[in-house]
Amino acid sequence: MGYTAVHPVWGRLDVSLGDLGCGHTWGEIHRVKGVRLACPECGGRVFARVSRYGLRHFYHQVQPPDCELANESSEHHFLKLELAMAARAAGWRAELEVSSEAGDWRADVLVFDDRDRPFMALEAQLSPMTPTEARMRTDR
Repeated sequence: MGYTAVHPVWGRLDVSLGDLGCGHTWGEIHRVKGVRLACPECGGRVFARVSRYGLRHFYHQVQPPDCELANESSEHHFLKLELAMAARAAGWRAELEVSSEAGDWRADVLVFDDRDRPFMALEAQLSPMTPTEARMRTDR
């Protein structure tokens, strides 16, 4: 389950935004035949779905074992969404599941400053981590 996908024409989609972040609506991708969406992490095919709790998200047609987005827990996904919503409520622009250009790291939530420059990555960290591991992740 992820909150972002890639459309071949519209580009990056973010289900936590009313216009999907690209000026289109949920109704244009949810249960629409022929819509081709890809996972931004692994490139696998994904589909738009609403969970039993009413949460919009994307899911893999076939769950790949090596895709981090596909294998995150529900708790992790909910926390990512809460982080993005809190940043937006504070007046910041925040994007979910943003990878670096080189693809060597991915922020759960990337927050942008008033000049639209990335300035803070927020991580939904639920598993134990040592201070050394936290510093290593922060330095990336």
